[in-house]
Amino acid sequence: MLDYAICEISGKQYRVFPNQPFIVDRLNDREKKTEALVLMLAENGKVKIGTPYLKEKLTLDIIEMVKGDKIRVAKFHAKANYRKVTGIRPRKTELIYTVKK
Repeated sequence: MLDYAICEISGKQYRVFPNQPFIVDRLNDREKKTEALVLMLAENGKVKIGTPYLKEKLTLDIIEMVKGDKIRVAKFHAKANYRKVTGIRPRKTELIYTVKK
C-alpha cells in the first residue's frame, strides 16, 4: 500500500498522500484526470528514489477548480501623493489520488 509519494506537477514538487486532496497551480480544466511524474515513492515503509524519475506515474483525479487567497499589492511613492492598490486571486486546481481497495 502506498504511504506517500513526491510528484512533479507543472514544474513544482508536491507530497501526495492517498485519498487526501491537495491544491496545485491551475491545470487544464477540460480533463478529469491527469498524470504526475514520480520522484520518490514510499510503500510499506520502503522508499524508492528515482534518478530523477521513477517508471511509475500517478493518475490523479481533478476534483474542482478553486480560487486561491487574495494577494494584494500596494504601490507607494513618498512625497508624491501616489498610492495604488491592485490584487489578484490565483486560480488553483484541487486533486486527489484515490487508492482502490
